[in-house]
Amino acid sequence: MGTGNDDRTDEKLIAGESSRMPERMSFEVTDSLEDGEADAVAPPYRKFAIKILTVVCLFLLLVILLEIYAKEAVSRFSKRLMDTIGLPGLYLFVLIADGLPQPFTYVPLIFCAVKAHVPKPVVFGVCAAGSYSAALLGYGMGASLRRLQCGEQVFQRLTEHSPWLPGLMQRKGAIGVGTAALLPIPLALATWTAGFHQIDFGRFLLAGMFRMPKILLFVLLSGAPIGGGPQDPEVDRPVLIM
Repeated sequence: MGTGNDDRTDEKLIAGESSRMPERMSFEVTDSLEDGEADAVAPPYRKFAIKILTVVCLFLLLVILLEIYAKEAVSRFSKRLMDTIGLPGLYLFVLIADGLPQPFTYVPLIFCAVKAHVPKPVVFGVCAAGSYSAALLGYGMGASLRRLQCGEQVFQRLTEHSPWLPGLMQRKGAIGVGTAALLPIPLALATWTAGFHQIDFGRFLLAGMFRMPKILLFVLLSGAPIGGGPQDPEVDRPVLIM
């Protein structure tokens, strides 16, 4: 009799263990999936750090080479360019480059403006104003995109190469916008995403300024001393068309 009771008890224990096994396994699978998703949406900060360092080093190398081998030619070209577009043209180029989700940079224009002996504070101020205007424009574009029937599909196509970006905005809000603005990605991706996800606009106004350190860095690295340097004898000071 005792043996029969023991057998039934063992069967119940085995049944209880087997019923709990799927539950434990489901928790383990869920945890692993959540960890995998977290890794998938995490910004590749190491990759970005390497890219920033590489770009800065290459820019410095190019500046040095141009100063040694093509200083006068670069100065003449830069003067003609700035005589043609003026400060409004510089502002417009920055507005378009940072306002639209495209891969091209305006760093060469910063370099040309400095080489044309436009004072560095002026170059920084114009470029910073253009970039900040682009940030506000991008927020509006993202908010407008949200209202469109096909907005979700368009937004997914915009961010398909940066799948971590929407998650960063949703988790960090305006801090995520500022973080993305510091990274080597088109500013429009950050600002359009912020507008699409309706990040608090008051805080966005501050986060939109986080592209300015990048502008300042390239202005400072572009060669001539702050306030404009000594003129080349064959190069006149450009006419700054206002």
